[in-house]
Amino acid sequence: MSWFWDAFQQREIGENRKKSGEAHVDAKIALRSIKQLEEKVDRLSLLCHALFEELERTTGFSEAQLKEKMTQIDLRDGRADGKYDPVKGSNCPDCGRQVKKTRPNCFWCGARLQPLG
Repeated sequence: MSWFWDAFQQREIGENRKKSGEAHVDAKIALRSIKQLEEKVDRLSLLCHALFEELERTTGFSEAQLKEKMTQIDLRDGRADGKYDPVKGSNCPDCGRQVKKTRPNCFWCGARLQPLG
């Protein structure tokens, strides 16, 4: 009986080592992806700062105006969640069907939609 138990334990240990190795590889891949995303965010942040400074310098567009425009864009989907989703639409107030944000009128019933800001 002891032999069966030892064999069972050895098999379990082997399977757990394999799973551990796979998890280690998955973790390395995830860390690499996170690092790439952080680098992209850093580049986009730098780009945004440069663009805003140039916009402010050339047009006088203020930081307060920028924040107001960000709020307007954020609210286009009906939620102040700090996210921009250009694809998702909203429901038409008249017929309730999904309509792309870029449309001034409902595709289905023709109702006038809120301006994009």
